[in-house]
Amino acid sequence: MREPNEKAWVVSVLMGLGHLRAAFPLKDIAHQDIVLYGSRRFTPAAEYRRWKRLRRIYYLFSRAGRVPVLGRYLLALMLALEKIPPLYPRRDRSTPNASVRYLDFLIRKRRLCRALLDRVQAPELPVVHTFYATAMALDKMAQATHEQYLLICDADVNRVWVPRDPAHSRLKYLAPCSQIKKRLMIYGVPEGQIYLTGFPLPKENLGNEGRLEILKEDLFQRLLRLDPMRKFFSYHQSSVLKWLDRQEIPAPQEGSFHLMFAIGGAGAQTEMTRAILKSLKAKILEGQVTVSFSCGIQKRVFEEVLNVINKLEMIGHLGQTLEVIFDQDVYGYFRKFNQALRRTDVLWTKPSELSFYCALGIPILIAPPIGTHEERNRRWLEEIHAGVEPAGRIEDCREWLFDLRDNGRLAEAAWDGFLKARKLGTYKIEKLVRTGSFSEGRGPLEQ
Repeated sequence: MREPNEKAWVVSVLMGLGHLRAAFPLKDIAHQDIVLYGSRRFTPAAEYRRWKRLRRIYYLFSRAGRVPVLGRYLLALMLALEKIPPLYPRRDRSTPNASVRYLDFLIRKRRLCRALLDRVQAPELPVVHTFYATAMALDKMAQATHEQYLLICDADVNRVWVPRDPAHSRLKYLAPCSQIKKRLMIYGVPEGQIYLTGFPLPKENLGNEGRLEILKEDLFQRLLRLDPMRKFFSYHQSSVLKWLDRQEIPAPQEGSFHLMFAIGGAGAQTEMTRAILKSLKAKILEGQVTVSFSCGIQKRVFEEVLNVINKLEMIGHLGQTLEVIFDQDVYGYFRKFNQALRRTDVLWTKPSELSFYCALGIPILIAPPIGTHEERNRRWLEEIHAGVEPAGRIEDCREWLFDLRDNGRLAEAAWDGFLKARKLGTYKIEKLVRTGSFSEGRGPLEQ
């Protein structure tokens, strides 16, 4: 039995916000802070320029829908690169595809991520990656003897997340859901190297590992706001009281609820803010709903949203029934986002890594997905009934959003996400890194 490790190298990249958002909850075990590879601080100048170009390409693809004429061709190319074969019928799909071969070329011939080994050489601790390229590079270096884990950030993945020769790789995988485990096995990853942990969620939104007192308190209050007609509670009252450690359900009261619209890290959904705000304006002014716009870390996106608010003459409501979440420091942004999430009743977002936040008991209102991975995330949300498709045009959300609340559908989605999605990922990953042992459990609520 190996000596326990109190810390690990946590390695991520800034390609949108998803990979770094997955790393942020693991900050407590990160040795010398999270290694944000591809940034100026952690990357040699020559390689930094390469990563900068890669980020530009990523953001261009992510905003392809906003590019006239050229946009649809960029989207078609992105979909081709991200293509994920059907899971059924199950067959051996371990043969490397073009993306795997190209990544292998970049690592061998262009020395991609070569400086990462120097960065994590001492002390020799386990390494947790949230991006495939850094994991593949370190796994390929003969000098690297670290125990390595690769955290998957979606409900399904392309073959590029698995090395060229998975049977001879030491890389271990942290899977957010059971579908990922099945997918990795047909890509050739040995079952013993896959750990079904769940996606890492912020401790400040969970509470103690054994009690989950913050999550349970927030969810109970959320269900009350999402079920003013008590339609949901008429079916699920006893279950709610049991799982959330409550004695009774209070009588219905008049009140508003809180909607958060999360704009993707690349800013691809900025144009939706105008339609949402214009439709909900009267409801916001009357205090029937509070709306937060989560703008990420790009000042351009923040200014566009403020401009929409200003043109609709609603600036005076900022800090009251209208909120904008923004910080140019990415960790500052995550802290603000996680805090706002505690009072959020409905999260409207494209099905990115935020899909896994349904485990907090927050219903996901599904915005149009971008790319194959988000299509698969949407399917996963719908399979566990934690995601809700908009019931009409965005311009009419002042009507259907309130109908979804009043008929109990949003409360149902909140409850299904809580019951069915794994929520202990942060604690399980910490324990795995610390001791090398792991207990998968039989369900998302088992410790």
